[in-house]
Amino acid sequence: MKILIAGGTGLIGRKLTEQLIVKGHSVVILSRKERSNNASVLQFLKWDGKEIPQTDTEFDVLINLAGEGVMDKAWTLERKKQIIESRTASTFAFVDYINAAKKKPKVLLNASAVGFYGNRGDDILTEESEHGEGFLADVCKQWEKAASFSSIRTVLLRTGIVLANEGGAFKEIMRSYGFGFGSWFGSGTQGFPWIHIADEIGLILFAMENEKVSGELNLSAPELLSNKAFIKKLGSVSGKRIAFPAPSFALELALGERAQVLLDSQFVKPEKALALGYQFKFPDAEGALKDLLPSP
Repeated sequence: MKILIAGGTGLIGRKLTEQLIVKGHSVVILSRKERSNNASVLQFLKWDGKEIPQTDTEFDVLINLAGEGVMDKAWTLERKKQIIESRTASTFAFVDYINAAKKKPKVLLNASAVGFYGNRGDDILTEESEHGEGFLADVCKQWEKAASFSSIRTVLLRTGIVLANEGGAFKEIMRSYGFGFGSWFGSGTQGFPWIHIADEIGLILFAMENEKVSGELNLSAPELLSNKAFIKKLGSVSGKRIAFPAPSFALELALGERAQVLLDSQFVKPEKALALGYQFKFPDAEGALKDLLPSP
């Protein structure tokens, strides 16, 4: 199949592209930078994040993973606007492409996040759960609403915290161990909706290939863990000690509103994926961490 991806040069996009090519698909990546094309199965197309350039290629699958980073800059009013608009503008660009296409693609896979649910305490959250409150919940709500205008099968990829050595939150967590210790955030009782990168990619491919998958889809592992429980498993597998927790007030002082990314609680269950028969490669954190980390 011919596949068009926005956000294809990020952590998830790179891994996904690799697997798509292995499976024999042809991939075109929308890029803000001018990039040379030297492979028949992987091409780059320059765009502005708001409008997909015209091309003679008719795509079977559209995948939108684009969006400004949430944690890399302080949440000023301008930054919040950039975070929202980078997601909604790219999504509307795909919707416009779909509506204008003479031959419609088969599916749109559009990124979202578990931030949709907000700070929900001990609640077990499934795809049927309502959206929560706060900036991240509002971002996801607007993001998903933009995708709702799609006229083809559309999957909303509500991604959790991706465990991968190459980047993302897990790499930042492991960086603290460079000082010989790690810790949980705040009370540590908040839900920590994690997923191994292999299952993140596996679920995206599952959603692409399975016509029964539509609408919201939680991309998180079946094992529900608190942040403290996850960090303790990480310490056990890595052989490194756990220090005192990082207090909520210290995180809020250092990060401002961004601290909610670390302190909000979401116990997210991948109910739809399990019901449709997806087999997780790493359903529990111990197995996932042993795969990612060298033996102590």
